[in-house]
Amino acid sequence: MENIKFRICINSGHSRTVSGMIMALSGSAPAGSDDPWIVVERVAYGRYVVVDENLTCKGGDWISDATALGFTAWDDEVEDLDAGNSDESQCFGMSAHLRWNDVNLTPDEFRAPSIERLLEALSHVTLCAWCPGDI
Repeated sequence: MENIKFRICINSGHSRTVSGMIMALSGSAPAGSDDPWIVVERVAYGRYVVVDENLTCKGGDWISDATALGFTAWDDEVEDLDAGNSDESQCFGMSAHLRWNDVNLTPDEFRAPSIERLLEALSHVTLCAWCPGDI
């Protein structure tokens, strides 16, 4: 199976529809979009890894800390499998592990039977950048 990358425009709220969320890539994500996006790579059947995104501060320096991805909100169809076990859940009410139907979501990896199911699951959650150094 060939690894394929997908650039996905993600929710900054729960209003985005599945149509128009995705663009298949042959390389890295095209620059220039201010809308939040992630690039996932299908590395095995049903396994998608986040390989790039435009939400976080990746390096960190003396002025700003590196940030990480997390889930800040989800609708009633989503189950919070983290349930207070992660630092971000305990301190900020976020989650590090969600499930929508047959799709498992963590900030760095998704398990879904297809890219279409992943897109549908992502339309039910809100991803954000947060600073682990704030804990």
